[in-house]
Amino acid sequence: MKRIIISLSAILILMSCNRREPNDIERKITESIRLSINERNYDLIKPYLSKDFHFEGSDINTSFTSLYSYLNFKLSASISKIDVNYVKDINDSLVFIKGVKHYENYDSDDLEITYKLTNEGAKITKINRIRPHKFPVITRASYKNEEIFGDDPVNNIENLNVLDNSTADSISNVGYTIYYDKELKNESELSLILFEHLDSLLTNKFKINNIERENLFLTTINSNNTVIIGKNRDIPWTMGLYESDSINNVNLTSKIGHTFSHEIIEGTLVQKYNLKGYKFRWFRDGLSEYIAYEYCKIIAPKEAESYFIDKRLTAASRFAKNGNLLDWRANGPIEHVDKGKLYGSEFIYYNEVGQYGRAFKFFKDLFENNDESLIKILKEIEEREDISNEELLEIMSEITNKNITKLISNY
Repeated sequence: MKRIIISLSAILILMSCNRREPNDIERKITESIRLSINERNYDLIKPYLSKDFHFEGSDINTSFTSLYSYLNFKLSASISKIDVNYVKDINDSLVFIKGVKHYENYDSDDLEITYKLTNEGAKITKINRIRPHKFPVITRASYKNEEIFGDDPVNNIENLNVLDNSTADSISNVGYTIYYDKELKNESELSLILFEHLDSLLTNKFKINNIERENLFLTTINSNNTVIIGKNRDIPWTMGLYESDSINNVNLTSKIGHTFSHEIIEGTLVQKYNLKGYKFRWFRDGLSEYIAYEYCKIIAPKEAESYFIDKRLTAASRFAKNGNLLDWRANGPIEHVDKGKLYGSEFIYYNEVGQYGRAFKFFKDLFENNDESLIKILKEIEEREDISNEELLEIMSEITNKNITKLISNY
C-alpha cells in the first residue's frame, strides 16, 4: 500500500480552490448589514435574516435581542465600508462570506457570515459579531418569549421596545441613578427617597456598609416586552408606570419594596461579599428575600403581608422539601456539573416561585428575632477574601448553634 503524503501548503491550495469572488446576492447581504447599522434601521437587514439566525456562540433569542437592540443604540459604531475577502460554498445551499468591517472612528474588525439559499431568497443564518469597539454592549431584557420570538422571530422582534439610557433624563443621589421618561420626574424623585430608606436599613440594622447600588429606568411604555441597552454593567432595571400619579406611587413603592430591594441586596452579596455562582444561590436569594421583607414592612406594610407572607410562605408550604435548596440552580442544569444526574434527585432549577418561598421561610425562621447572629455571619463573610459553601455552612452553624446543613433540608 502506497502512502499518500500531502503537505500543508498543498492542503491550503486545495482549500483556496473553493474560494471565489462575491456575487450580487452576497454584496447585497454585506451592504444590508452596513446600512442597517449606520441608519439604525432593522428593516434594511430583516429581509435577509433566517428565523434561526444567531451570532456565533449565542442562541437565537439572545442574538435577535442583541441585534435589534444594537440597531437602536445611539452609540453604535458607523461602518464606512465592508471589504469581502472571499466567499466559499459550503454545500449546494450554504455559503460562507469572509470580510472586514471598516469603521469611521475605530480599528477594522473581521466579519464572517453564513447564509443559505431558500425559496424566499438568501437568508443569513450566522454572523460572528456586530458590536461597538472598546466597550461591550450590555442589555437587560424583559419579555414574553412567545410574543417576541415564537414561530416568527424575524418579524416578532419588532414588538420589543428598546430603551437607550444614554438618551434619557436622569437624577442621581447616594450612589443611585434613576433614568426616566419626562412625565415621570416626580416618580423618579420618590424612587431616590425609597432607596435612601433602604440604604439606611442596610447600614443601621444589618451593618452592611458596602452596598452594590442598582439603577432604575422608569418608563411610560405599557408593555411587558422591553430591553434596556447600555455600555457598562450599571445598566438599569426597568419599571413601567403608565397610570395615575397615585397608582404609580403605590406600584412603584411596592415593587421597590419587594423586587428592586432584593436585587440591590443580592448584587451586594455577589460583588461585595464575593458570593458568586450557583452554589451560593440558596444564601443569596434567601437572605435577599428576608431583608427585602424587612424593608417592605417599613415602606409598604400591606404589600409586605401580601407578597411575602401570603404568597411566599404559601409557596414554601406547597413545595416543601421539593429538592435540596443547597442544589438550587439558575435557569437550568449546569452541564459540566449535572451531566448524568437524574432530574430532581440532586439539584433543583424548576418552579422558581416555590424555591424563593422556601428560601425566604428558612431565613425568616432563622433570623427574624436574631439580628445579632445575622450581623456576625455577614461580618465573617466580609472579612474573608474567598469562602467555600462548606465554610459558609460551618460559620452559620457555629454562630447560630444549629446544624444548618441538616436544618435547611427540612425546608
